[in-house]
Amino acid sequence: MTLFNIKNKGIKAAFVILVIALVFLLVYYGRMPNDSDLPAASQSEQPSATDLQESPAPPSVAEEPGTVVETASPSPSVEGVAAPDLAEREPVDDEFFSDAAFMGNSLMDGFRLFSGLTTCDYYAATSMTVVGATTKVCTTLDNGAQGTLVDGLIQKPYGKIYILLGINEIGFEVQTFIDYYSAMLDTIIAAQPDCDIYIMGITPVSAAKSSSGEVFNMTRITEYNTALRQLAADKGCYYMDLVAALAGPDGYLPANETTDGVHLSVNMYQKWLNYVRTHYA
Repeated sequence: MTLFNIKNKGIKAAFVILVIALVFLLVYYGRMPNDSDLPAASQSEQPSATDLQESPAPPSVAEEPGTVVETASPSPSVEGVAAPDLAEREPVDDEFFSDAAFMGNSLMDGFRLFSGLTTCDYYAATSMTVVGATTKVCTTLDNGAQGTLVDGLIQKPYGKIYILLGINEIGFEVQTFIDYYSAMLDTIIAAQPDCDIYIMGITPVSAAKSSSGEVFNMTRITEYNTALRQLAADKGCYYMDLVAALAGPDGYLPANETTDGVHLSVNMYQKWLNYVRTHYA
C-alpha cells in the first residue's frame, strides 16, 4: 500500500465521521420541542368555564329589587294644603290696604316711593335680607323705639302682610335661604295668627343682567321662587308671582324698564301695584 493510498483512506474516514456527526446533530436538534409540541395542560389545570366568563355588568337601578327609580322631580306639590296661588280678581281700592303692612328690601322701598299706595304701613330697608329682617335694627316703632323690620310687623295687629325678600340672598344655598325665611315666618305667624300673609316671589332681572354672571340670573331666581311657593303652601300663606306680573314675553325684565337690570322703573311699580290690587285672598 502506497503512502498516497493510506492518506486517501484517512481522508475518507474523516469525511465519514464528519457526516455521521452532522446527521446526529440534525436529528437531535430536529427533535427539540416548540410551543406547539408541548403537551396540553391536564383537565385539572384548565380553568373552568365559570372562571373564564366575564364578570356580569352591575344591574341598572331598575333591575335591583326594592329600588325606586329616580325621575325628574315634578313641580312642588301643594296637595293637602291651601294652594298658595291667587287668581286674578276685580281690583280693590286703596282702603283694602288700610290694615296691611309691606316689608322688604330696596325693591319694596321703591314700591313705597313710586306705587302711590299710602294707606298701608311700610317696613323696608336697602340691602335687607331674611337674616337682617330679624336682627338689624333699622326702623322706628310706634312707641318711638328702634327695632327690626319684623319688630315692626308684630308690634300691632295687621290683617294683611306682604313680604318681599330674596334678591340680596340669591347667592345663598336655596335651602339655607328657605330655612331662614321659614324661621322668620314662624315668628310673624305666632304674633299675627289671624293675618293673611303674602309671600312675594323675587322680581325678574333683565336678559343682560341674567347673562352677565352666575348669581343674578333667571335660572337662579326661578329656583328660589319655586322654593318660596312651596314654603307659602307649607306655612298656609299666599304666593304672589311677580315674574308673571313684571316680566316681558321673553321672561325677563324689559331692558327699558330698569337702569341696572334689577331695580324697576316707575311704570313697573305701577304694574306691580295693579297686580297686588287684583290678586288677594
